[in-house]
Amino acid sequence: MKQWKEQILYAVWFTLYIICTALGTITERTATGHILLMILSVLFFVPGIILVYDGLKKKDKKMLFRVRLVSILSIVLTLSLIVLNILCVGAGEKVGQLLNDLLILVSTPMFCSYIRGISIFGWACIFVSSFPFMWKK
Repeated sequence: MKQWKEQILYAVWFTLYIICTALGTITERTATGHILLMILSVLFFVPGIILVYDGLKKKDKKMLFRVRLVSILSIVLTLSLIVLNILCVGAGEKVGQLLNDLLILVSTPMFCSYIRGISIFGWACIFVSSFPFMWKK
């Protein structure tokens, strides 16, 4: 049963990733659309938070490591693509569009939310909260 809960949470998280990726490409939004997409971008982090909570409660280092790996990869790739996008500002429209599309894939909830910092903050919270039992021997 315990393994099923983790698999279901990963499936829900992946489903939210697909939904956020698809809806994050919408460019023309109403005020209601902004609010709904912001709620969706916050809900995206709920399965990760539950996984961290379960990992801490069960002292499951492997689960915490997996969640930490996903979160740090998203943070590093997001920040790297933002910097690369800035550095390649004069490279042309196609390069800019390619980097933007990659950024949508790497930092999905960022493009769903009107406030872009929510995504980085959410990933950072998940990353940092996965550490407490890793420092103890």
